[in-house]
Amino acid sequence: MTTPLPPLREELLLHPGPAANDGSPSWTLHDPARNRFYRLSWPAFEILSRWDAGDAAAVAAAVGAETTLQVTAEDVSATAEFVVGNFLSRPAPEPRGGDAIRRARAAYDRSPMERLLHGYLFFRIPLVRPDRALGRMLPRFAWTRHGLFRRATALAFVVGLFLIGRQWDVFLHQLVSTATAEGLVWYGAALAGAKIAHELGHALTAKRLGCRVPTMGVAFLVLWPVLYTDVTEAWKLTSRRDRIAVGAAGIAVELTIAVWAGLAWALLPDGPARSAAFVLATTTWAPRWRSMQARSCVSTGTSSRWTCSTCRTCTGALSRWRNGGCGKSCSASASRCRSPCRRRAAVP
Repeated sequence: MTTPLPPLREELLLHPGPAANDGSPSWTLHDPARNRFYRLSWPAFEILSRWDAGDAAAVAAAVGAETTLQVTAEDVSATAEFVVGNFLSRPAPEPRGGDAIRRARAAYDRSPMERLLHGYLFFRIPLVRPDRALGRMLPRFAWTRHGLFRRATALAFVVGLFLIGRQWDVFLHQLVSTATAEGLVWYGAALAGAKIAHELGHALTAKRLGCRVPTMGVAFLVLWPVLYTDVTEAWKLTSRRDRIAVGAAGIAVELTIAVWAGLAWALLPDGPARSAAFVLATTTWAPRWRSMQARSCVSTGTSSRWTCSTCRTCTGALSRWRNGGCGKSCSASASRCRSPCRRRAAVP
């Protein structure tokens, strides 16, 4: 006796995905109720497209007859486990799917003590729902994408660097003189403003590319607070360049602020305005510079190959780290890499 496949929920959305490494197509499955995204391979897409065939054997036979793929009933059963385990199916009457759904839900749910022990490592507190406001703000910042502004920022960087170099002693003296209680307060305010601008950079870029930004707020990484922006819908973007743009927007905003604030400090006379420019420049530029120095694996120009800063040898594919040739140890996982090679973070 064959077991019917669990019926899929009707509100699930399917979007085209980026091409896989072997050139095969992929798709992105969106669960709007939980705002979760799942990347589907070509075989998984063909299996789900024929889900109404009835049972696993019938779906496998339909895929083999209508496509060039060869899948087995075990592949279809594994897809069914994925569907049930991620709550993508409608609740089925007993005895077809109720037990499986209860088992999956029991594995997913945790006791209050387990949630406390695991949740302190990372949890988020949403504070605002900015999607509508971002839509109104977006036209007001369109000028930042123009080539003229980018060329002006590059020129401001060169000129500001030259002028700061000529006043380097004054710059260092002001840096020491701001190391007071009042100076730390100003630095804290400038840092908060810079981080808000950082998150707005992520949010506005995602909104410009057609993504919804449901929440912004505070996340706690081992009880350390950081601002966050929910740009999960960037998964829908098929262009790798667009996804990189969303991830890099925050750093780009901070560096732009640092460039213009540095130029303002070099040109303004002594006074409150110059002091404010100095605080803003050092707050946005110095943390970015330190974070870039801390990453000892840097991109070689593509998203899949990286270079060890110690021996300058290519470490290979992003999904498989290996020794760069310098005798130092790196882990074999793309998500964890030990010194001296560190993986570049996607979204700071």
